Amino acid sequence: MHQYNFQISDINDLKNILQSNAISHTTTYQSLLVQIFSAHNKSDWYLTIGETIKEVYPDAVITGATSVGEITEGRIFTNSTAVLFSFFESAKLNLFSYSCQLGEEEKVGNALLRNTKLLDDKIKGMLLLSTPIANDSGKIFNTLATSSLDFPIFGGGAGDYANERETLIFDGEQCYKEGVVAVCFSGNNLQIELSTCLGWQPLSKEMTITDVGDVAVKTIDNMPAFSVYEKYLGIKADSNFFQNSLEFPFIITRNNNKIARTPFFVNENDQSIQMVADVKAGEKFRIGYGNPQTIKEESAVLQHQMCNFKPEAIFIYTCICRRFLMQDEVDFETLPFNAIAPTAGFYTFGEFYSDKSFHALLNSSMVTVGFREGISITKSELLKDTLKKNIPLDPFKNQHNRILSRLIFFINVLIEEMEKKSRKLKVLNEQKNEIIGIVAHDLRSPLGVIQGFSDLLTEEIKNEEHKDFASLINKESSNLLNLLNDLLDISKIESGKLELKRKEIDYMALIYQNTKINSFFAQKKRILITVESEIEHQSLSIDEGQIIQVLNNLIGNAIKYSYPDSEIKIKVFKEDNQIITQVIDQGQGIPIGELENVFTMFKKTSTKPTAGESSHGLGLAIVKKIVEGHRGRMDVKSSQGQGSIFYYSLPID
Repeated sequence: MHQYNFQISDINDLKNILQSNAISHTTTYQSLLVQIFSAHNKSDWYLTIGETIKEVYPDAVITGATSVGEITEGRIFTNSTAVLFSFFESAKLNLFSYSCQLGEEEKVGNALLRNTKLLDDKIKGMLLLSTPIANDSGKIFNTLATSSLDFPIFGGGAGDYANERETLIFDGEQCYKEGVVAVCFSGNNLQIELSTCLGWQPLSKEMTITDVGDVAVKTIDNMPAFSVYEKYLGIKADSNFFQNSLEFPFIITRNNNKIARTPFFVNENDQSIQMVADVKAGEKFRIGYGNPQTIKEESAVLQHQMCNFKPEAIFIYTCICRRFLMQDEVDFETLPFNAIAPTAGFYTFGEFYSDKSFHALLNSSMVTVGFREGISITKSELLKDTLKKNIPLDPFKNQHNRILSRLIFFINVLIEEMEKKSRKLKVLNEQKNEIIGIVAHDLRSPLGVIQGFSDLLTEEIKNEEHKDFASLINKESSNLLNLLNDLLDISKIESGKLELKRKEIDYMALIYQNTKINSFFAQKKRILITVESEIEHQSLSIDEGQIIQVLNNLIGNAIKYSYPDSEIKIKVFKEDNQIITQVIDQGQGIPIGELENVFTMFKKTSTKPTAGESSHGLGLAIVKKIVEGHRGRMDVKSSQGQGSIFYYSLPID
């Protein structure tokens, strides 16, 4: 096998290469593979390259993909085109290409699988290139990798420098913006060696993926997925989301292997996050960050493994995340491979890896593939010499990544300590909830009896002073019973026992019915409650009883804190894929410094009810949890002396 890697800037560069002695002296070969990895995403460029090569090598198998960094002779080049010539002395090549739109992945995967099984020769490996932005490439890959194949699969997803979803792959004759290209290698003397490394470490607390879509995460811990990146990293849902979030992937442990899942786009309507690899509801993950020192160390392990294999060519399919993280030091990871054998490849939007022990569409990883026909004369001393050359002579040069590694280590230790304390607090909180639940439950029955008898006494007693006493007992026992009910609700919510009995409800009918009931209580303060909405009917899948509790609390609070002879407005409208409900009062408002604690248990504001009504500071904490359980959001706007707007959203689908 003979491997030649070139970088070209125009078609004349390629013509000069084809006419030069660089490759023309290779006259005896069984097959030729040409791989093209380029920053250009226009089909004409690839078609021209293919036609030019075919004029000289009409039987060449040609494939290619758009990239986000081209690797030639172990070094990165940007905004260029890498052309890789692999001359095989005895190996045979078979190319298969398919158009594949979203939803057709399993069908295409099965078609490719059938075609591989029809080949007469034993397959030694498969190169796979795809368009992961345009389709679910993981389904194609998993169809192959889970079919008891006895050969490795490797390759990558086409990239796009501008991240405008303009990726393509090439089969030598046609470009696909939605598709997959596979090259099968066979031959008795052909040996292929695969390795992969990650180097990313978990940083955040453990979280759970609670809802997924087509290659997308909808919710995390029952909250919109994007809110995690907004909360912990301050990242905005805009066109720069990918560039700002790509070095902070999900770190998931699957089948005892640590894998990463990189976010690519955020849906500003429902705040879901699109990935380019599969995610599963129920999977636990942590936000991760690459440790440059670990990346170099793991790469060194792969280099030594490859050196022992003694390849004649090395191909690297490595994630854009690594280039973004390592910056000017990115060649430290790839360059040493070139001392072992000619090394080339590209930076990807996802890496395919499948061997006998592990298979996955990877993110944030590097996949190295060694090829050999016969025995190589490569000597391991070359690797050692190259490694020495790449050690900076100036001990203070290029050390920022080492500093960063120490900071990551420090953060991980802090996180571990915090998680230990968090686990202890969780146990104590569970014990507290259990005690509250038991006490509240045991007290509720006798309080009910006290309330019932005080009602009876209020009706029967003739002495006015004694009647006032009985009325006071009735009022306070009623307040205490409400508190116990709220305590039971809180203990259920915090222990994860809040069960939503969803069914399709006409939400507007519910709003009008609830407003009518609460208007009866508002009459005592001569407060008018009105509904403002352009929506006549809106079906929502909700727990009717729980949402009634939300409305009763918000409207009840508005009555409680509003002045007599004022107005409360219930405003309902659509925004994106959400129904927004606002409860607007003309009351006293809340001081701006107290707003952050409005939804905290037992936290009361300095604002007092206008008629001496009672408040224990639990209601808003409960209803916020109920809304979040429906995958909604709740918040408040208020200015002291100008009233308050409490509002919440509920998803339509």
